[in-house]
Amino acid sequence: MNTALGSAPSRTLLTANIGAEMHGIALQRGVDDATVETLRAAVAQHHMVVLRDQFLTADQHAALASRMGPILASPVQIATGATVVSVSTIEDTVARPPAGFPWHTDVSWTRQPPALGFLSAVTIPATGGDTMWASTAALFDSLSPVMQERCERSTVLYEPDATLLASVERHHGAEVADRLRRGHPGVEHPLVHIHPLTGRKALYLSPLYAVRIVGPAGADGRLLEHLHAMLDDPALQVRWQWRDGDFVIWDERATCHRALTDHYPQRRVMRRCVTGTW
Repeated sequence: MNTALGSAPSRTLLTANIGAEMHGIALQRGVDDATVETLRAAVAQHHMVVLRDQFLTADQHAALASRMGPILASPVQIATGATVVSVSTIEDTVARPPAGFPWHTDVSWTRQPPALGFLSAVTIPATGGDTMWASTAALFDSLSPVMQERCERSTVLYEPDATLLASVERHHGAEVADRLRRGHPGVEHPLVHIHPLTGRKALYLSPLYAVRIVGPAGADGRLLEHLHAMLDDPALQVRWQWRDGDFVIWDERATCHRALTDHYPQRRVMRRCVTGTW
């Protein structure tokens, strides 16, 4: 097994409901099958795992992610018509402020949304710029049996929101934003997701892109509003304070996340990709 010191990997829990820090794994050297399965099992159990001091190149980042599933191309990159890259770079600067998106899961408005997300910390500011994740599996567990059953009968419509389209137009032009809008007119996903490895149920929530619950269950719009508000419960959350070289893997279908903007106008650089299956 590929470990930093030759010993078996270990982990430290970050909170009771979500997150673990992994120790004894050196991703820079590449990973064997046993290490891939260790990471996969840890993410399935804890929803979000972090490994410190990895300092991966973009190619190493992509190689690790591709061992865990097929890397999905960014719909925005596809809409631009430019060459699609496996790993995108998110750079916040004075001229390009952080997006400040609220709770979401990535591109939930696509027909086959990501299963896993991968984020490398390249340049972290002296202060601010944390990322938060919330466990929608723990949220589902906290609901009453009546509420759980109601959620299991519900389907949600997702679309690219106005904030995203405005950002695309600002950076890539109105034609690209319109192409993205026309290419993704809306898609429905079940509100409850069953994890393929653990069998645990989680809510598939993405407040940024959710439009409404579809069908008779959507007659009372307060259900979705109530669930979205519950993401603000600190008991469901982990807040990660980045440092250069951190690498995080998370379950895109059992969490929501948001990046904080309190580092502006400092520079912050991250690398990111998503994969489509477990």
